[in-house]
Amino acid sequence: MSTSIEKLSGLDASWLHFETEDVPLHVASCPIFQLPPGVDPDAFFAQVKDLVKERAPAFKNYRIRRIDTPFNLDHPVWHDDVSNIDFDYHVRRVRLPRPGSLEQLEAACSRIAAAPMDMNRPLWEYHLIDGLQGNRVCLVIKIHHAVIDGESGVMQLDLMLDPTPEPRREPPRDDLPAGTGEPSMLELLSDAFLSFMRQPLTMLEALPRMAQAANNYSSIMLDRMSHGERINRAAPPTPFNKSISRSRRYVMGTVSLQEAKDIKTALGVTLNDVVMTACSGALRRYMERTGGELDDELLAMVPVSLRKDSANKDHLGTLVTGMVCGLATDVEDPVERAQAINRASRASKAEVEATKGAMIQDYNIAGAPLALRLASQLYGGLRLADLHRPMFNVTISNVAGPRKPLYLNGARMLHYHPLSLVTHGLGLNITVQSYCDTLNFGLIACPKLLPDLAQLRDDLLSSFADLHSEVLGGESAGKARPHTVRGFYQPRAGRTAPASAKVRRLTRPRAKKGDA
Repeated sequence: MSTSIEKLSGLDASWLHFETEDVPLHVASCPIFQLPPGVDPDAFFAQVKDLVKERAPAFKNYRIRRIDTPFNLDHPVWHDDVSNIDFDYHVRRVRLPRPGSLEQLEAACSRIAAAPMDMNRPLWEYHLIDGLQGNRVCLVIKIHHAVIDGESGVMQLDLMLDPTPEPRREPPRDDLPAGTGEPSMLELLSDAFLSFMRQPLTMLEALPRMAQAANNYSSIMLDRMSHGERINRAAPPTPFNKSISRSRRYVMGTVSLQEAKDIKTALGVTLNDVVMTACSGALRRYMERTGGELDDELLAMVPVSLRKDSANKDHLGTLVTGMVCGLATDVEDPVERAQAINRASRASKAEVEATKGAMIQDYNIAGAPLALRLASQLYGGLRLADLHRPMFNVTISNVAGPRKPLYLNGARMLHYHPLSLVTHGLGLNITVQSYCDTLNFGLIACPKLLPDLAQLRDDLLSSFADLHSEVLGGESAGKARPHTVRGFYQPRAGRTAPASAKVRRLTRPRAKKGDA
């Protein structure tokens, strides 16, 4: 097969197979930029579009287009051809009317998130939203999950953004695939046949790893059971663990990265534990406000990157697995909750570490694409998510981002908000992305399941502030506050705890059900 043709791995292809009209499986980021004084929004959009035309062709995932195997016998292939790109289609503009508020921006991002992508084109879109308060713009970078994950999403920033206000100039390239023909039906069928023939050998090669992973997992489970821990428990039902509709609601929020690190250091936990504790506090408030049960803790699915363990770290598709972690929402005290989450997180990480060798990211089974698509459509169409308890309640993802300022054609990036996805049975997703001295949250949900998402965002920011005050105490008690939400994030210098601050440390954390 031509070098311009590349077969999708089973993992990457699954994001295409499971997509339905109600569940588009793309992700996005929503960086907010400050325009330089006197810059005209019309001229800025034209300049950004020219910048994309100059730089996008060098990025393979902006050139590739999906081609299905005949009769959906095997996974699709990518056709790599720079002529696939139609910049008038891929680069768009949204003008907000006055006053250009945060709520208007969030509504525009919600509509972009809800719209499915054209599967006959390269799976990316840029939406420049201007008219925001304070002479700011937002660039929604929307890409299908089949070609990108959280970490590779950060990698793409180097493509369009610059470390200085002066944009670099890219020399023209004549080595990009252009005008290459699409594969014939015979080529696609032949490649599918060879893939099926190789699959038994692939499985045999994986057997030693799978056996070792099974042994590791058994040892961990036996050890946990010997300490009286509960394992393989189902998540409790919540209003947002039902079948979703096609509509989406998206909100943003920002807190200080330095304050999160202060909490981390004081408690001896990880930054991800701090994020999850703030999310847990918000969900506990939500359950209290809506009359939900607090006797059993909610469970989170936390994506785990496999890039550092991959032989192909530069692969720009999906290289992730996930771990299920308890959120200790049944624990009232925020410090005890953080410590419980830390224990649960360490146990879940040990399970992932023990079993990741058994993961088969590529599989080829005749008819798998058709079968998976049919199963996904039946699951949604019959609303089966309403009939069983969820495996977990919410996705919480934390991705490390750039620590130095970045610029888009001279406009400085102020915030880098992630925008993820929801699925049937999992109608809420909370993702956080660090950038410079901030942690930027993006919450997305199905509004029919969770109509007050903005309130949950405010609960999350308040939960973080309360945790900061509870942990650091002393002079900093009550002073930690999130960046202004309603006024478009007035930047504020990060605050460290004063030397005289009283740090709360628990020597005897309250035992929870299932803790050793």
